[in-house]
Amino acid sequence: MPTGILMKHSDAVPLLGANSDPFSAYLLLAVMMVLAVGFACAPLILSAILAPRKPGEIKESTFECGLESKGDSWVQFKVQYYLYALAFVIFDIEVVFLYPWAVAFTDLSFGAFLAMGIFILLLAESLIYLWIKGVLTWK
Repeated sequence: MPTGILMKHSDAVPLLGANSDPFSAYLLLAVMMVLAVGFACAPLILSAILAPRKPGEIKESTFECGLESKGDSWVQFKVQYYLYALAFVIFDIEVVFLYPWAVAFTDLSFGAFLAMGIFILLLAESLIYLWIKGVLTWK
């Protein structure tokens, strides 16, 4: 039996046997998924079981950088911050899709050019809409 790089595909030893049914390969995948989830959840469960429980007024108070907190710790943020963040994500995704297209520009068909043109026009329309609504102005 040849070994190394020159091994033929027919000489390879099958993982679960040649006569096993096709769904037996998923058994290994299921076992690995259970092990991965168990490995991730085990520390959380163990810390919840083994952690000492000594509640008190000081332990349950709000702690901010070693200073006494003033007022309520739940502060409502303006919606403008979230809109600004969403606009950033939208235009960041545009760059992620635009860069590979620009690299392969000369090898693409007219249909790909047209699809990217529509994509850029939709994003330009959203930029104009955000500009008109005043989301991009920081107050």
